[in-house]
Amino acid sequence: MQDTLNASNGPADSVLERWHRHAAAAALGLVVLAGASQYVLALASGKPIEFPHGIDAFRDGRMTGAIEKSLDKAMPQRADIIAFANALRWRITGGANDQVRLGRDGWIFLTEEVQFDDHGQEQLAARVALLQQTRQALAKKQVELVVAVVPDKARIYAEWVQGGYPSYLQGRYTAALDGLRNAGVPVVDLVTPLTQAGRTKPVYYRTDTHWNQDGAEIAAQAIAKQIQSMLAGAGDTRFETAPQGPEGERPGDLLRLMGLESVPNGWRPLPDRETPRATSQVSQDAAVGLFGDAAVPVVLTGTSYSQRGNFHGALQQALSRKVLNVSKDGGGFLQATTAYLKDEAFTSAPPNVLVWELPERFLYRPLGEEKDWLRSVGLVGP
Repeated sequence: MQDTLNASNGPADSVLERWHRHAAAAALGLVVLAGASQYVLALASGKPIEFPHGIDAFRDGRMTGAIEKSLDKAMPQRADIIAFANALRWRITGGANDQVRLGRDGWIFLTEEVQFDDHGQEQLAARVALLQQTRQALAKKQVELVVAVVPDKARIYAEWVQGGYPSYLQGRYTAALDGLRNAGVPVVDLVTPLTQAGRTKPVYYRTDTHWNQDGAEIAAQAIAKQIQSMLAGAGDTRFETAPQGPEGERPGDLLRLMGLESVPNGWRPLPDRETPRATSQVSQDAAVGLFGDAAVPVVLTGTSYSQRGNFHGALQQALSRKVLNVSKDGGGFLQATTAYLKDEAFTSAPPNVLVWELPERFLYRPLGEEKDWLRSVGLVGP
């Protein structure tokens, strides 16, 4: 009887013991980190330094954030010390900062992808109206506008999001497509081909916000299929895509947001691995402009998605046409298109088609310069 009782209590006891070990390790880590950091900073600055303590402050990044601000002023090796603190936090607590949501099996997500905005529908409506007016203004210049809405990674890989993808965001992508279509704005559905392909292979990086090379190629092919009819005849400029260099690690932007870009593996989620691809033109330009320069029938504007995963090259190959890429890293909703529409490249030689790539979450963000934007870029009069 006693043997049976002991046997039944064994698993529970082992779980409890493991919990105590993890708790003790976490407590020790907190003491070491806080004590060592205060000591080093006190030596460097000549006075005691105080910052948030406790397991919660450590897990959510408030402690390491405060250390970072203090080290910024006091220590020349601050980057290495901050990286160590971030790595220690991840190893002990599995925590990240408030910009990053850790998922299952090494997947990481941008917190912004799963956040709800009380005014999101109003902000979407305002941007749909702006894109409708932009399409109408560009049409007067014989330029077709096509919007490509990039689905969030958390939507495509909802099963890897801790706690699941929020139900209040389920219809967000469809609402954006429907709004644009009802406003007469040509829009490319990218969620369908990416979701289908994503069942059998990754189409986004695990440690990065963006689509990977396979996802970028799938998106490029979907866009090319839709805009071919807007261009005169079939394209006849040939492009080829080939591996460029050996397979290697690719630490993503989410590791950088966690402060773990430069720390050794084992102290961070494992980075993605890939063999980089590059697309090159292998035939002469098919179309020539008035002054002998190569005509560019398609311009790509948008965000960092257009600069990741060889998306630009894949789009050129899918279209068999040169594409001018004017997208910007960190460009937000308007910045890249603003710069292009004000540039002589547009005013002197507008393209046949302007592809505007936009992440779905950008359509729901708080508004900024949208109110007077059409006038500021010269698409409507004063």
